[in-house]
Amino acid sequence: MIKLKGLRFLCSVMLVVSINGPVALYGQQAASPSLDFVYRKWNNQTGLPQNTVYDMVRDSAGYLWGATEEGLFRFDGAMFSLVDQTTHKELPSHTFYDLLPIGRQLWAAGRNNIVRITDRVEKIWDLGHKVSGGWIKSIEKDQQDRVWIGTSTGRLYYIENDSLYTVPNWQAGTGTAIESLFWTGNAMLVGTGKGLYRIDSTGGKPASVPQFAGVSITAIIGGARNSLWIGTANRGIYNYDQDTVHYTVADGLKQNNINSLFFDKQQRLWIGFQSAGYQVLDNGEFISPAQPETEHDGVRSILVTDDNLVWMGTNSSGLVQMRHAQVRSTDGSAGLNGKILLGIYQHPSGEIWTGTAGRGVTRIMDGRATEFNVATGLSGNLVLAITGRGDYVYVGTNAGLDRFNRITGRFDRHYTTADGLQNNSILALMADTRGQVWITTRLGGLQRLDQDDKLSVFSLPLELAQSNLLSLFEDDKKTVWIGTRNLGLIRIDSTDQVRHYHTDEGLMADIVYSFYLDKQKLLWLGTDKGLVAMEAGKFRLFNTETGLRFNEIYRILEDNKGYVWLSGNTGLQRILANDLMNARNYGGPDTRVRARLFNASDGMPNSETNGGFYPAGWKMLDGTLWFPTSAGVAVVDENMVSEESSELDIHIQSLRYADQEFFQGQAIRIPPGVSNFELRYTSIDFAKATDIRFFYRLRGFSDEWTAAGNRHVAYFSELAPGDYVFEVRAERYGYFSPTAVMAFTVRPYFYQTPWFKGLVFVFLLLVILGVILWLRQSARRKILEQQRITMAQIHGQEKERQFISAELHDSVNQQLTTAKLFLDFAKSNEAMSFELMAKSETVIQSVINNIRTLCNSLTPPSLKDIGLKEALEDLVHSYTSVGKFKVNWNFEIDPSELAEELKFTLFRITQEQMQNIVRHSTSRNVWLEFISSPTHLLVNIRDDGQGFDPKTQRFGLGFENIKNRLVLFNGRLELKTAPGKGCALHITIPLKKLTPPQQPPAGPHPV
Repeated sequence: MIKLKGLRFLCSVMLVVSINGPVALYGQQAASPSLDFVYRKWNNQTGLPQNTVYDMVRDSAGYLWGATEEGLFRFDGAMFSLVDQTTHKELPSHTFYDLLPIGRQLWAAGRNNIVRITDRVEKIWDLGHKVSGGWIKSIEKDQQDRVWIGTSTGRLYYIENDSLYTVPNWQAGTGTAIESLFWTGNAMLVGTGKGLYRIDSTGGKPASVPQFAGVSITAIIGGARNSLWIGTANRGIYNYDQDTVHYTVADGLKQNNINSLFFDKQQRLWIGFQSAGYQVLDNGEFISPAQPETEHDGVRSILVTDDNLVWMGTNSSGLVQMRHAQVRSTDGSAGLNGKILLGIYQHPSGEIWTGTAGRGVTRIMDGRATEFNVATGLSGNLVLAITGRGDYVYVGTNAGLDRFNRITGRFDRHYTTADGLQNNSILALMADTRGQVWITTRLGGLQRLDQDDKLSVFSLPLELAQSNLLSLFEDDKKTVWIGTRNLGLIRIDSTDQVRHYHTDEGLMADIVYSFYLDKQKLLWLGTDKGLVAMEAGKFRLFNTETGLRFNEIYRILEDNKGYVWLSGNTGLQRILANDLMNARNYGGPDTRVRARLFNASDGMPNSETNGGFYPAGWKMLDGTLWFPTSAGVAVVDENMVSEESSELDIHIQSLRYADQEFFQGQAIRIPPGVSNFELRYTSIDFAKATDIRFFYRLRGFSDEWTAAGNRHVAYFSELAPGDYVFEVRAERYGYFSPTAVMAFTVRPYFYQTPWFKGLVFVFLLLVILGVILWLRQSARRKILEQQRITMAQIHGQEKERQFISAELHDSVNQQLTTAKLFLDFAKSNEAMSFELMAKSETVIQSVINNIRTLCNSLTPPSLKDIGLKEALEDLVHSYTSVGKFKVNWNFEIDPSELAEELKFTLFRITQEQMQNIVRHSTSRNVWLEFISSPTHLLVNIRDDGQGFDPKTQRFGLGFENIKNRLVLFNGRLELKTAPGKGCALHITIPLKKLTPPQQPPAGPHPV
């Protein structure tokens, strides 16, 4: 659109995007209104396998098929699918020249093969040995459903009951290449490079048709009243009937070189030339419509379908579609085509005025266009607004307001800020029913011209200052409505009282571009957010979520058939006025309106209309609607517009996973392990496939419908085993197609079957029972183990008592007894008393040392006082100092992070194992490692002694003590030894459980 802050220029040739990419669109006006077409084109950049299309047909489902030298294509209006050697490796060749639909089957003639297709490639006949040195050029069906085959070497065959036969009595090479085959109903006509031959249904000898001896026949088609039309390579066209009529360039043909012929429903003959595009023979008159892209191209094939679409396969331009225009442009004489048009207005006298972006204003009167610009009296060349009253037309430019005198044919007055305008840039003009002209200018200016052309300023409230006033409208009560940019809606009643509506009062949009008063005299607003219905100061919004094709609405006009047309950035949308009123009056929150979109593919010179000024379109006296676009005027003539069709088809094309593809009618069972697959569907529409929206659901998975937009594929993954039904339907303009369904089954793994689940259930019951029994046994074993640990601790304590008793009895007691004897003897022997007391002192000192040693062996020095590492060093020193063995240290732990109980346990374990090494190993080297990780404490005590066999040697009480101490800290013990291999003790203690769960049983403590 054209907006106030700048202009956007678009070229006159529009590109629209299909699923396969850009498709070129061309609008044109022909001499005959019935041949007023919009052209679309597809080539090898937008989905075609190749730009040369040799033949086209439609199959029974409605798909369009085409033959090229790079494969067959199937087209549904939105997407191309291909049949070539990439998608079907079994094909001998992917070159195709001719097509033949027979019922649900499609027959295709390849270079050296015949292919029969239903949902898929069903059968291939390889004729390589039959057409050596040539290729297949034409195929045709007779009344017995035999498929006849003509080759470039003049050979003629037919297929019957899937077997290949040579046509009897046909002499190979009789007429050189066989260019065309045509079944008349009782005979097969064979068009060759040297004439025309006839083979009747009885299978007699081929007969040459004398009139065509030596003529190269390129096309044969049947016409009305059993007439035949024959195209030739260089002699034009023959109407072969009782009286043969010959048409050449002298009779109006563009060219004598004919490629193709086709009759439409109106019995117009479409003629494709070798290098001059196409022509139409209508009631004996040759018509040559304008034909961009094909004017100098060859048209190899023509197909006119029942929906009045014309398809052409060209030599180099690809696939061309011609569709009757729904919207037209003005004819070239108006001089408007290609211009960026802005304000449009028609005076009651019938003259039409159009403003432009930089090229002034054009007046169209009595079929003649006159352009006015700065050089011819206009104040500025940018014209947004136009209106009129009486003998005057007022033109608003970027440099002021100009008055045009219709009597003198000149601009006779000019208004600027010097004359009272608040700004020279005019945005909107409207003549009301009271003879006043309302004028809005940039930055909030509102002025009026009275009937005497006296200019006055209308003062608006302060909060409305500086806002651009975009549009004007007068209702049946002589109330003037003004749409603004960013400040909502202004109402000025017949007494000039001002009322402002904005978003705080429920208005859904800040920008109001246009107005429409319906038959019930209720107001509608065209805004940037959609179409807003206003009633009794309340507002209701209709937008794309409720059926509109776009939201930003620049102009609203109603045609004579009761349709409301809305202009916007992406074209025009049409809604039945009664539908709008019903939606407003009776619709609920889920109500949708039926809106139909028109754009460049319907004949608009450009899909982008312009707005943001007034008037941005006008209903003319003849009932046509004119809308400004970026490339001329889009003219809506209700007589050209076809009615919306409620008929929509829907097809589920296939279900695919990996390299597997399934079609309708097949029993589809997806094997276990397939996690991703897709279902493809379509609604065949060659006019506006982009307007179709799809909805699908998968019963068995969800009953909710999924809105897929214009997407043609549904993806599913990780479906549980079971039976499913895929349902899909299409919607356009509020009409829905029937629902297409495809059922399939996802097969389970054996472990997902009911019998296996039953077995698992029984097994789980047994497991639960086993776990319960195991827990009971485990609890019993735990009690026994705890009892064993307790007994071991009692035995350990008893052993310590016995050790203490033996030490005290055998050493301390005897020495003290000796000391007592010395002291007693000293009392009676005074001469030796000093010597005896000295001996007693020596004995008592020995007792003290023995008791200290005993205490150190039972309880190490306080670990809190000297530390774990120092206590271990002191322990080790007592062995290394007497030469027992050499100790290698690796101490990598932080004792401060360990509990005192754990430190004491580590010391006792080390002490116990060192005693074991001294007693049993005869080691020369011992390795001690204390290492910590984030989760565990690791202790390794290893020697190079004689080792032992743990399978034959019983473990002593010391080893049991080590195990019992570790149990208290959830530690794990691993012993590695073998005869002659030394002994290694590996201990792992989890650091997260540093404090033992319970203290050992109370008992006597060593003194």
